[in-house]
Amino acid sequence: MKSVLKKTGWTIVSLLPIALFFAIQLGSATVIMLVMTLREMLNTPGEMRPDALTVTVMEKYMDNIVPILIVSQLAAALVFGLWYYFAWGRKKRPEGTEKPGIRQILLIVLLGVAAQFAISGVLSLVEMVVPSALQEYEELMEMAGITEVTVLSLISTVILAPLSEELVCRGVIYRLAGKISPRFWVANVVQAIAFGILHGNLVQGVYAFALGLVLGLVYGRFQNIWLCMLLHAAMNGSSVLVGPVYALLPENTSQGGVAAAFAVSLVLGTALGGLCLKGIISKPASETI
Repeated sequence: MKSVLKKTGWTIVSLLPIALFFAIQLGSATVIMLVMTLREMLNTPGEMRPDALTVTVMEKYMDNIVPILIVSQLAAALVFGLWYYFAWGRKKRPEGTEKPGIRQILLIVLLGVAAQFAISGVLSLVEMVVPSALQEYEELMEMAGITEVTVLSLISTVILAPLSEELVCRGVIYRLAGKISPRFWVANVVQAIAFGILHGNLVQGVYAFALGLVLGLVYGRFQNIWLCMLLHAAMNGSSVLVGPVYALLPENTSQGGVAAAFAVSLVLGTALGGLCLKGIISKPASETI
């Protein structure tokens, strides 16, 4: 009974960083909105009606959603970066920990690209079969301002998202989950669940969980958070390739042909990703952390 309570307690503790991550996001957005409101009040001659002030501030907030997201990502990276560094980052990696070679690093990048095409294949097929299933996901992506490729959106998705999210999930949560059980798979599943929750919607949450397991395997093998950031960046960055590749399909391609193309993207992406992962993880994953 005592052991069960201890494991339950550490499971709760392991997931608390998610609440902190969301709190940082909410806190950053709230502070920025208060500054916007104050600035609008000072720059507006006379008094502005509260409802008009709210509308104006919200419009400016939405127009600057990506810079605001960047601020929250920087804040999260700072908080969790310091946590990871002082708790575990300064410690030497355990003896016998595998060091990646150039081949494995290149395979990590290729794995990220393959994973992105596998995901796009799944999402595209789901959209064709059940269009309503992706409506919330697409609205959130549009609201976040990352559907349009800009310098700021690339900084957010390719640099700061991997930096902050890897520090939270593979850096902090994975380590805390090691207190639940010394078995690797327990910590890996817990941090992958956290990675799914972190994305805030069902569609992203499902595939983020699967990707979280892969990222956990890489971290468990090499004990190197930078490799996870590289893989994560490759996944996010290669999203800009998906549109141009699918655009190569002839305009008169039938719906069945388009569906076949998406299915090929899924199958090839999954197969290539599996081969890359096998090459990266050159020996079986350790059963313990």
